Amino acid sequence: MRASRIMATLFRVTGRSMTELQQSGNVITAQAVILNRARLRPPPLPKAMLERDALIQRLRGTGNRLTLLTSPLGYGKTTLMAACAINMDEDWGWLRCCSADNQPVVFLQHLAALFGLLPSSPEQEQTLGTALFNALEARSRPFTLFLDDLHLLRSPGTRRLLNDLIGFAAPQLRIVAASEGLPELEIAHLRRDQQLQLIGTSELSLDNTQIAQLAAIRGAQLDNDSIYQLRTSSEGWISGVLLALAARADNADAGEYIADYLSQSLLQGLPPKIQYFLQQTAVVSAFNPELAALLSGHEQPERTLRWLTRHDLFIQPNPDDLLTHRYHPALRSACLRHLQRRDSASLRALHLQAADWLLQHRCYGEAVYQLGRGGDYNRLLAEVEQHSFDLLREGKVDSIVDFLMDLPDRDTDHLTLAITEASTVIATNDIERARHCLLLLQRLVREAQVPADRPERLFQTIAFLRSRLAVLGGNYRHGLRLTDSSMRHWPQRTAASAVLLYNRASCLLALGDLDCAEQAAHEALEQLTQFAFRGYTHNLHLLLTQIDLARGDTLQADQRLVSMLQHDPAATSNTFYDLFLNIGQALVQMQQGKFEAARQQLAQAEAAALEVVHSAALPWVLHHQACLYDAWGQPEQAIKLWDESRRLAWQYRLYGIYRIAGAWRVRLAVRQQDEPIIAQWLDEWAWCEAHYGEALHYEERLARGWVLCHQGETRTAQALAHQLQEQASVKGNRLLALQVHLLNARIARNGHQQAEIYSALEQALQLSLGHRLGQLLQHEGTELRNELRKLLSPAFRRQQGLPDLPTSKQLPNPLQALLADADPQQTLIDPLTRREQDVLQRIARGQGNQQIAEGLNVSLSTVKTHINNLFRKLGAAERQQAIQIARTLNLPT
Repeated sequence: MRASRIMATLFRVTGRSMTELQQSGNVITAQAVILNRARLRPPPLPKAMLERDALIQRLRGTGNRLTLLTSPLGYGKTTLMAACAINMDEDWGWLRCCSADNQPVVFLQHLAALFGLLPSSPEQEQTLGTALFNALEARSRPFTLFLDDLHLLRSPGTRRLLNDLIGFAAPQLRIVAASEGLPELEIAHLRRDQQLQLIGTSELSLDNTQIAQLAAIRGAQLDNDSIYQLRTSSEGWISGVLLALAARADNADAGEYIADYLSQSLLQGLPPKIQYFLQQTAVVSAFNPELAALLSGHEQPERTLRWLTRHDLFIQPNPDDLLTHRYHPALRSACLRHLQRRDSASLRALHLQAADWLLQHRCYGEAVYQLGRGGDYNRLLAEVEQHSFDLLREGKVDSIVDFLMDLPDRDTDHLTLAITEASTVIATNDIERARHCLLLLQRLVREAQVPADRPERLFQTIAFLRSRLAVLGGNYRHGLRLTDSSMRHWPQRTAASAVLLYNRASCLLALGDLDCAEQAAHEALEQLTQFAFRGYTHNLHLLLTQIDLARGDTLQADQRLVSMLQHDPAATSNTFYDLFLNIGQALVQMQQGKFEAARQQLAQAEAAALEVVHSAALPWVLHHQACLYDAWGQPEQAIKLWDESRRLAWQYRLYGIYRIAGAWRVRLAVRQQDEPIIAQWLDEWAWCEAHYGEALHYEERLARGWVLCHQGETRTAQALAHQLQEQASVKGNRLLALQVHLLNARIARNGHQQAEIYSALEQALQLSLGHRLGQLLQHEGTELRNELRKLLSPAFRRQQGLPDLPTSKQLPNPLQALLADADPQQTLIDPLTRREQDVLQRIARGQGNQQIAEGLNVSLSTVKTHINNLFRKLGAAERQQAIQIARTLNLPT
């Protein structure tokens, strides 16, 4: 009898017949349900926890029937929901799901208990589901139901119960749930109706700032390098970060702590067959079903991969055409530790087995890494000898750097290996290693170890190392001398000669010679394309994008990147070089005022830079991020990023980017009147000027102009601005010209020279309109907004004899917003007096001079004087024109 009553209850709730419930395999026994009240409350919050206000606000947001937090274990889903619940103003309930809830009656009675609906008689048990739905219908206040561990609900009966709750319960009900993987629920209609909010792994992952905050909360003061390493190793996985911090406090091995956690919380609960599959396939950084079958022996690896993906077991798609899957590095490391303890000899054999398959499929970077892990260094060197250019063409710089770092004798005299490492240095910008490679190659030359068949390869490599060091050090004239000399002595077209051309183009761009820089860059791109290099060509596309933007060809810069991606779908192939494309797209988007899109591109570039542990590309990314936040009106964030960029650049001896970032930093310091920063920069400027004279980056010289203006050295600032304007004109650098016009406007403002202010701003405005340069309203342009507003006024332009602009709707969005924010009176050189506004309103109503005089109780001659002043201030010749201009300016008529 009791079992049948429970069936009837479930029938009322789910709309399923008893026969259907029995056929579903969810057999309900007559045993009474014992409530576990511990499951009806959130867990206590940690004593010291990271505040994640933005995510909590999303959980509290209205308009979503269901909010799902989906990620592997350990990403803080439960803590986030608990923090949201405990501080909520509205009513809420909490249920931690467990395997017992796969009996629908257990799940139903725990839900009912949240509303005090526990049955006290058999009759109430029969109507429990109806009572639950009626209780929700009767509510006048919203109710949020928090469901933790939703992935444990797998029985069809319980899922149907939950689907009906989501689909048919009263609109006052909102559900916030956490799940490892996307639960098998009927939620397509929520997606259609925009009532579903998904918060995934990428949003739950910690960034650098959050890792630093979490470390401080835990009493650990990490330097920035430690934060970067922790971010790279954990990929923002919060449990990994916490375990690493605990290991740091205990002077223990963080990898061991993380492996123990994953073993106890995850791996031990998996079927033995799945554990074996994970361990065997963890030997490679990425794989596909074919390779997984080879390593694990599974006959149906696709089925296992689907199972792992469905349960969100730290498996991720890998953006590679061949190797389509990868594990989170923490899981991979934990599995390798288990495999090492189980059978180290088998592990080495597995690495070599993987290397054979990878070589057959031309995955040379990963193959040589596996050979190194397998301990077959002789074969590794042989493969490097045979496939050195294949390795570089793949663009897998991180793999190459990794296997080089793992060699037992890195300082071998192996010539091809030395040249290969030198080639990776060009990408990673590791100054110390570059110098070591240079000394080694020069010693091999002295010892007459020069290949007889291709001597140019060695000498061009030495030249591109030396010239690259000059570029990175900011010694641009010296870099040009080195590249010119090498190309005269060794004119052969090789991959090394293409890199020499790239270095030459970099020096020319820094010195502002756009035409010659473009010619060298195109020639380098053509050569590298002929050699089928993947990845390194992204450097050239970024450089050409920067040239396009400097010329004011924003549209062409955008089309260049779009066209490249359309014609080469493999261009974004999960290589280190992808960050150069990300930077290029971000620079274009910044000029277009698309700050959020640019932020996302630079976040991807930062992640790519962090993946290569030995890379010194990070200072460049941080500099561009700082420029973005400065343009976005967030100077404090920009300062932090510039300071960190300069710290890392100094550490890596990247003095070129150190100085460029410093030039932008001091411009912000001028706006903030930060005298200590200005004084520090002036000391650095004096040293650079003494050593390099006029051969400084044009951004440095522009920054000098702003400092001179700030110091009141007007004549010197004007002279420098004139030099820069001539250079911009001769070299076609419209972006520089626009910035110089803004500098001239500021110099004129300091001297209270109104005509000169508007003359300079008009030239800047025309450049911005003609070439879509959003920088007009960024950085220093923000301080000239009032003058720019007035310059956009039709009345002001008529008074000044300036050509008409497009209508406000045809202006770029930033200028439209600037005009919309304007006080109509501020757009006039000479604002209307109160009496003149009264006269204007009476003219608009059709009153003649005599009527106006009588209405205002003034003489006729006074009225005529007011009208003449009106016409003069509005730039009008007659009454109707004055009315039209006034209405265009939104003046009251």
